[in-house]
Order: sequence, then C-alpha cells, then structure tokens
Amino acid sequence: MADIVEIFLQLLGCSDDGAGHGTMRVVFFSYCEFAVTQFLAISTYLSLVYSTEDPSIRIYGLLFFIVEIVVCSLIVVRVYHHSQHRDMYQRSQKVGIPENYRQKITMVIKYHLVMSNVLVVIPLLCTISLDWVRMGDPFTFPSIDVLPIKTTNVNVYICKYILYALPTYFAHLEMCFMNVTFMYSTGAVKGHFQILEERVVEAMATQDEEKLKIAIKYHQQTLKFFKDMKTVYEKPLLIAIEVSILYIGLSGCTMIQVVQGFVDPIILGLCIGSCVSTFMTISIYCICASNMYDLHDGILNAIFEQRSCFSRNKSFKRLVLMMMTRATVSLEFRVYSIFTINLNLLVKILKLTYTLLNVLLTSVNRQFKETAK
Repeated sequence: MADIVEIFLQLLGCSDDGAGHGTMRVVFFSYCEFAVTQFLAISTYLSLVYSTEDPSIRIYGLLFFIVEIVVCSLIVVRVYHHSQHRDMYQRSQKVGIPENYRQKITMVIKYHLVMSNVLVVIPLLCTISLDWVRMGDPFTFPSIDVLPIKTTNVNVYICKYILYALPTYFAHLEMCFMNVTFMYSTGAVKGHFQILEERVVEAMATQDEEKLKIAIKYHQQTLKFFKDMKTVYEKPLLIAIEVSILYIGLSGCTMIQVVQGFVDPIILGLCIGSCVSTFMTISIYCICASNMYDLHDGILNAIFEQRSCFSRNKSFKRLVLMMMTRATVSLEFRVYSIFTINLNLLVKILKLTYTLLNVLLTSVNRQFKETAK
C-alpha cells in the first residue's frame, strides 16, 4: 500500500496512467485554482488602491496580495514544468529515497495540512466569538473586504468566507508540493550516490574495468538528474526565497503595529503562523541542498583507499582518473548566479530578520519614551 508521500505525489500528477487522466485532472484543477487566485488578487489590488481603511490594515491587505501573487506564480511554474516533475518522479522510483527523507517529507505534508486548517479556523472562531460582529460586516479574515457585498443572507455570507479561505489552502498546497518534490528529488540524488558509492567500492576492490565503466556511466546519469533538478527548481526557489524575505519584512512591520495597539492582535497570530511556515520552507531548501555538497566524498574515499589501483594498466588508470575528475564536479545549488542555497544563506536570512525586528523595536521604544515625556 502506498504511503502518504506517494499518494500526495500521485494526486498532484507526478505519476500518470496510460490514458493521461491524471494529467488532465491536475491541469483542470490548476486552471481553476489560478482563476480563483487571480480573481482575488485583482480584487485585493483594487481594494488597496481605493481603500479608505487605516494604513495598518492596508499593510495586512498587502500581505494577502503578496501571497496571492506568489501562488499564481507557483501555479504557472508548476504547470510549465509538469512533464519534468513527472519524469523526475518516475526516474526516482527506480532508486527510491532514504527512509529518513521519507519520514521528513511525511512530517512536512502533515504540517501543511494542519497549518492550513488552523489559519482558516482560528479567524472563523474569532469572528463568531466577537459580540460586535454582525452579518454583513467586513471579515476579521483577511481584515480587508475585497468583495464589498453587504448581505444578511447566511448562505451568501458562508460562501463569501469560503472564497476568502481558498487562497490559504491554495498557498499551502503549492508550497507543500514544492517542498515535497524538492525534498524527494534531493533524496533521490542521495539514493543515486549511495548506489554509485557501492559500485565504485566494488569495482575498486575487484579492480574490474567493466564495473568501473558502468559506475562512470551511472555517475553521468546522476549528474544529469541533478542538472535537470536545478533547471526545474531555479524559478520557484527564486520566487519563494526573495518573496519570503519581503513577506517577513512586512510581517515584522505589522507585528510592531500590533505592539503599538494599531492592529488587532488576531493579525499578530496570523503573521506569526505565516512567518513560521516561511522560515520552515527556507530551512528545507537550505538544509536539503547543503546535504548534497559532500556526496562525492564517499566516491573519492573509495578511490584513494584502494592504493593498488595505481599499479594497474593504463586503461584502468584512465578510468580512475575519469571518475576522479567527474567526482570534483560541484553539487552546489545556485539560483541564476544570484545566491547559493546552503546553510550560510539561512544564517544570513535569520540575521537580517533579527536586525529588522531589533530596529523596529528600538523605534517603538523611542516613540513610547517620547510619548511618556
């Protein structure tokens, strides 16, 4: 029986039946998802431009608008690379992924399932619990009514709330798909290198030229898989990381406004939840990419441990040198030469966030002192 990881990837169209029904289903769902998200993005933009609300509320509306734009972008990228995702998944099936990767992917899927429901249910419960809220009033979620339909009809009100909640599920679905497929692909690369290391060790121990040739060819295919993975994930990683930094900055401004009492504390909880999800996403990319940097070490160690190989004939030496040369190929995950996905990037983002919040808190404390005087 397939586990939750395989079921999730199959539902998102990474595998397909012979008739292509899976692909048609995914494409149709993606078009509907894009249409709803684009409609809310346009409505939010118009409401921001012509809004008379307090600027602090408009900042939260801007956060909502950014999420919708990111979701639209990720949908377009996912549909564009749909065939590549399916091809990489099928190639990964032949090797599999390490069990610890599968467990982490399962935790990520469960996290997004839970968090998406939490971010929808909490504002709903808060709206119900507020005594001053009446049917037809603007929502506390997303705190800016981009569909100014005033009604006392319960059914219309519920439909309107569901329409507002859909972007939350869409955002988590797209981020979950990106996180899961990226982790699955990096796990497949590690699985490939584990097999490759075993083959190199066996070839060097027996000093078998044919086995070493097979290992070299397998290594070439693995590097091709890594190159394809970089091509598929460059665009979404660029979108996710750069927009995440912007989102964290705006969320920090909103949090400070909550401290000052300008914004409802409910928004603080939503911002914290969103920032946690954002940091988790960036951490997944940086940690998984960093785990690939030392995959060549096992191959090089297997070559240098067998010193007798240097006394063999020239053809075997040539094969060994070829493997050593290819084993020096860097497995760095660079995004359009803008930045490298590694732990240093994660540390830089954390330092930037800490500096931003520290500056904002210092500004708030100065304002409080001036007011006290």
